[in-house]
Amino acid sequence: MTPLNDSRQSLPTTREELHRRGWDRADVILVTGDAYVDHPSFGVALIGRWLEKLGYRVAILAQPDWRSVDPFRSLGPPRLFWGITSGCIDSRLNDYASMGHRRQADVYSPGGATDLRPARPLLAYAARAREAYPQVPIILGGLEASLRRLVHYDYISDKMMRSVLADAKADLLVFGMGELAVAEIARRLDRGEPIGEMTEIPGTAFKVVRGMAVPADAVRLPSLTQQTENKGLVIDAHEQYQRACSVPARAYLPTEGQKITPDGATTNETVAGRPVVQDQDPGTIVVMPRARPLTSEELDALYDLPFTRQWHPQYTSAGGIAALEPVASSITTHRGCYGGCSFCSIYFHQGKEITSRSLASLLAEADRIAADPRFRGTISDLGGPTANMYGTNCAAAEPCARASCVYPSLCTNLNLDFEPLLEMMEAFVRWKADARGKRHVYVASGIRHDLALQSPEYLDLLVQHFVGGHLKVAPEHYCDQVLRLMGKPSFESFREFESRFDGACRRAGREYYLVPYFISSHPGCTLDDAVKLTEYLVSRNWQPRQVQDFVPVPLTRSTAMYVAGRDPKGREIHVPRGRHEKRLQAALLHYYRDSNAKLITEHLRTGEHAQLLKDVQRIWSAKRRRK
Repeated sequence: MTPLNDSRQSLPTTREELHRRGWDRADVILVTGDAYVDHPSFGVALIGRWLEKLGYRVAILAQPDWRSVDPFRSLGPPRLFWGITSGCIDSRLNDYASMGHRRQADVYSPGGATDLRPARPLLAYAARAREAYPQVPIILGGLEASLRRLVHYDYISDKMMRSVLADAKADLLVFGMGELAVAEIARRLDRGEPIGEMTEIPGTAFKVVRGMAVPADAVRLPSLTQQTENKGLVIDAHEQYQRACSVPARAYLPTEGQKITPDGATTNETVAGRPVVQDQDPGTIVVMPRARPLTSEELDALYDLPFTRQWHPQYTSAGGIAALEPVASSITTHRGCYGGCSFCSIYFHQGKEITSRSLASLLAEADRIAADPRFRGTISDLGGPTANMYGTNCAAAEPCARASCVYPSLCTNLNLDFEPLLEMMEAFVRWKADARGKRHVYVASGIRHDLALQSPEYLDLLVQHFVGGHLKVAPEHYCDQVLRLMGKPSFESFREFESRFDGACRRAGREYYLVPYFISSHPGCTLDDAVKLTEYLVSRNWQPRQVQDFVPVPLTRSTAMYVAGRDPKGREIHVPRGRHEKRLQAALLHYYRDSNAKLITEHLRTGEHAQLLKDVQRIWSAKRRRK
């Protein structure tokens, strides 16, 4: 999608753009490791537009040259604070593949350039911002700050690391989605309150300085030294933190759970969770309970903001920003996910509570997209972290300690009322019909197949109107003992879904296909497990393209198991660590590729795998003949 010149303005990125708005300086400067894309799928745009709505002057400093302080002085000092983020994804994951190889392109940079951000952006940017204007408060935020808020494992350096807040020259860290915490920080700075006194805001972490008391009810987590010397404590620390996040709500802070009103003021509410304290060796940090989720009304207001939905015009000559293309015409229907998959960090970032946007807000966004001259007729995705959780919620009065509301069984408090989801989908069917075949709407984000089994009407509607030939699903593995560690349902659940999907296709008169996602080398997955999955794939003549080799992302249960070598109950598990085994497990899932023939053949030569070897050799031979 190419940029469009219209009446909407991007947030200013240069001093000249500041002056065009009649500003002599910005209240807040947001520094990001990504190129600036003013689209609601990009966090810096969401926070920037949110602060703008609350009346603050916001500027964006995108991918500044960290080797000099000059770019950090180019906009002048922000009146209130610097907000620093690495970008949309963790910088290590953005820079390195699972085997430790450098990635060949950066989809969040113009033209895919790979030299426009430092190795650890939060630290580098914070240091330069402090050098530029020493008295201006610095707030870390975004996904990387959220994931690395505590002592964590870094897979590139292969060691335990301190919280990024402990290493960065920053005053506070905002975790989670951030809107409420950032608004409260801005409001209190605006009224003259020192940043050092902001030690009770939900959704933030702060450093403990001399003479400061930590909250009396804080949970103390194992320190950096303790986790480094005893890897078993890594899984213990993870489970402790998850429990601390899940205790019932209580009103022990006067400003917690702020609700933003139109004038930017706040009202007091309670939030769930207890603070945690952790020694960083040296230093100590306190992580407050997470902020409450936005309400549906607040989420509507956020997505109704005047995003240009395009990259900044300065990037056009460099080829634009590739990361925008798949989401340019997408619509986010809700936040949160209660799936609780072990390898996923959404629980600790967006939370497991579902906040759904109103139907009116979703249709209004669709109309805005369709009115854009760049619109090609297709809403590429109508979904969220899990597309078919829209409109569902928890009926319990207080939070519980379950990481998942659907595994190992459906929670009795889970309100699986699919009427809002069906109503929303039917409204978009009518929206398409109004254009007489000139519009298409797809669900491209993954669905939870075990939830889809709870509503035959949903599956029929999905297949009839929202599948573009292929539907993404994530069985993840074939062996139930691996799925148990992943926090995923038994493979039988996927078999049942596949059968019902085929039935829905027959009723709709469609010939559609499932695109299954699998993970290789997950903690607990042995080579025998990997071979069993390959045997199943070969028996079905499936040649999966969507295979992800496990990456130990901070703040996930899977990463804690990877480091500790045991599951949350203390049982030892096999952990694929060496490059050879990880390559082999990935190759077994891509068994049909000639490039994997040598590696697979060497492993399957034993008698017990002789039949599988013959089967894959026939596949290789057939492919060569076709060539």
